[in-house]
Amino acid sequence: MTLRISNPTQFDEDLLNIAHTTLSSKILNRHKDFFANIAIAAVKCLSKSTDLKAIQFIKKLGGCLTDSILDDGFLLDKKPGVHQPKLVENARILIANTPMDADKIKVFGSRITLDSVAKLGDMELVENEKMKAKLIYNYPEQLFADAGDMAIEHADFEGVERLALVIG
Repeated sequence: MTLRISNPTQFDEDLLNIAHTTLSSKILNRHKDFFANIAIAAVKCLSKSTDLKAIQFIKKLGGCLTDSILDDGFLLDKKPGVHQPKLVENARILIANTPMDADKIKVFGSRITLDSVAKLGDMELVENEKMKAKLIYNYPEQLFADAGDMAIEHADFEGVERLALVIG
């Protein structure tokens, strides 16, 4: 098949035929036009890029197939931290693949020698207080909230990679 790029109307018809052929399945058969138009619009949103990884499908339970939408923008299915803004316009984005909780020092193979059961109890109390303080007060997250910045922890790796791809 030859795509007729010089004629925009014919080009759109060609894209629609390609999308219909690609989306031929028992599940989508009744909604083939609907999903073909969404697919074409999604590809056209890529503008100069040809990397289809920039298109993300998010599946949610419930509803029906025709509830599907094409959203302009980037969706990362995560929530911002406590007391942080829920919406940021004209954002400057930093992608950091690093833990924000530096106080969690991982010690492997550590050994503690105690000479009484009372000292063991004291040690457990100190450790429990440290965990309680961390649970109630998350210092790195608080720093972002105080600055009015949004920080998203534990985002899925594929979502972060796609974000890096989309923003360049």
